[in-house]
Amino acid sequence: MAEWAPRVLTLLGATLFLLTPTGGQVIDSDGAILFARYCAACHGQLGEGDGPVASVMLITVPNLRTLSARSNGSFPRDAVMQYIDGRNLPAAHGDRLMPVWGDAFAKTAVDSESGESVARTRITAITEFVERLQN
Repeated sequence: MAEWAPRVLTLLGATLFLLTPTGGQVIDSDGAILFARYCAACHGQLGEGDGPVASVMLITVPNLRTLSARSNGSFPRDAVMQYIDGRNLPAAHGDRLMPVWGDAFAKTAVDSESGESVARTRITAITEFVERLQN
């Protein structure tokens, strides 16, 4: 590596830290990336319920591409956001079979106020990605 490279990388990192709105915390908002990182292990890259972990699950992992079809042709946006968040699910939904992403995403922030913003941003991005997957 050239002798100037470490200094350039340090400068680049410092610049990114200063430019991020949450005091250095980068908030991922690309739904495809977030889905790949947090959802695809179970739901598969295309949301069809065929991720590498699905075969060892005790339940059948749902096909997310058919959510609109199973909801009379209308994407159930609010329900999907609530289920991803997981913190306020009605008892009628039964046992929680996936992580409570609202808590997980909020804990990545520097304080509770920005934590809610991070959680909301990520949940919205994942929901929008799942909506684009609909057949």
